[in-house]
Amino acid sequence: MNATAMLFDAGEMAVRPCREAARPKVEVVDEDVTGVAGAALWGPLLDRLNLVDVADDRVLRPIGPGGYSGGECYRTLVEVLLAGGEFLSDRSLLEGATEQLRGAHAFPSHTTLYRFVAGADFGRAQKAAAVNRTMLARAWAWGFGPDGGMVTIDPDATLVDTYGPQKEGSRFSYRGETGLSPLLGVCGETGDVLAVRARGGNAHPGRDLAGFIRECHAAIPGPVRATKSLWVRIDSAGYQHDVFRTCEQLGAVFSITAPQRSNIKTFVHALAGDRSTVWVPALNAEGERGSEIAETIIEIGKTKKERRRLRMIVRRQRTTAGEQLSLDDLDGWRFHAIVTNLPAWFAPADMVEAHHRRRGGIPEDTIRQLKEDFGLIHAPVANFAGNWLWWHACALAHNVARWIRDYHLPAEFRRCRGKRLRLAFFNVAARVVSHARQLWLRIPRSHRWGNAFIEALTRIRALPAFA
Repeated sequence: MNATAMLFDAGEMAVRPCREAARPKVEVVDEDVTGVAGAALWGPLLDRLNLVDVADDRVLRPIGPGGYSGGECYRTLVEVLLAGGEFLSDRSLLEGATEQLRGAHAFPSHTTLYRFVAGADFGRAQKAAAVNRTMLARAWAWGFGPDGGMVTIDPDATLVDTYGPQKEGSRFSYRGETGLSPLLGVCGETGDVLAVRARGGNAHPGRDLAGFIRECHAAIPGPVRATKSLWVRIDSAGYQHDVFRTCEQLGAVFSITAPQRSNIKTFVHALAGDRSTVWVPALNAEGERGSEIAETIIEIGKTKKERRRLRMIVRRQRTTAGEQLSLDDLDGWRFHAIVTNLPAWFAPADMVEAHHRRRGGIPEDTIRQLKEDFGLIHAPVANFAGNWLWWHACALAHNVARWIRDYHLPAEFRRCRGKRLRLAFFNVAARVVSHARQLWLRIPRSHRWGNAFIEALTRIRALPAFA
């Protein structure tokens, strides 16, 4: 009988439960067991990318005699995030037997990592961005970049909640929440993070978007820019002349969601009310729902310098019973408009609209994974630049996980979330054994993906290494 005293009567008591789980004997043994066998996968990949030397060449962190270099600290941050950590104290995930899987790489203490992040300035954050660009270029040189003849840049703002009054840049956002509002640039074809820019929480989603597009453009390797077409795809925050001008200067096609402004509504209603307008079925899922596409030419800009003529592509979809109605609904139709500088002879309206609509797929999923699976959910230090540095590490961890997932694991993991990736390959328990002057990682035979783990490791080790 349970000897714990009951505070009150909650039902009839029994000597033991009606059904019991297994009752194993539990003991502590001396065997070295790691809970993060995935360190054996991402470790060789980071070695072949030569992350530590690239970061040290940029002097990511000046050190004195016997100190830890910036490359060693940055690599450890990335590994903590790959292991599922969300705080600097989650360095403990890599302690114990897992340290043996890291080989000769230094393992900075929690205090050192805190000083590395909290002591960062604008220069250190920019150096981390340059390191990430080098890693991206090397991975794409291996063939991990986008297929086909086009690269799509998807810039977007997101909100990172903050807690406590001492976070630099923390402000009330337009959503009424306290936080920071970083900009994230994503490659629409692959999901790789191209750039991260930290901003205060009250920053408008479109603030300095033109400059950020240039930053994302610079992150795309030069040989890729020279051989592929560039498409910039933005929501209504990008509907501004600076963005139009920047895209034109970069030689990029753009498609931008048109905002709900009076002149836009006038053009949309004129197009919808014109009986000569030809509506064609939308592509993919929207076409199955009965949505239709039409286009017209819109002229915008008040001054001669700003005035330009753009294609405006409009999608209309039937409203259904129970939907929230809008003031601009017309005759049972709801309208969505985008503007683009892509000539009609190059791509029909339905193809342009379908490509623009895909910004709700891979780019949005990348931001969700960054926040839910790779530590971008919060700002760990008070220093503004320190949080920016942390987010760069989050972006690199996300990219490394994608390169492992998409090119070295079975096909069913190509679009999996970070949680499933960790359960199957990263956060796997295994024994670490030294035998015959060789380090062995022994994965249980009962683990379903043990053979796939070995095959992935073989592929990673076959990659050419950068000096």
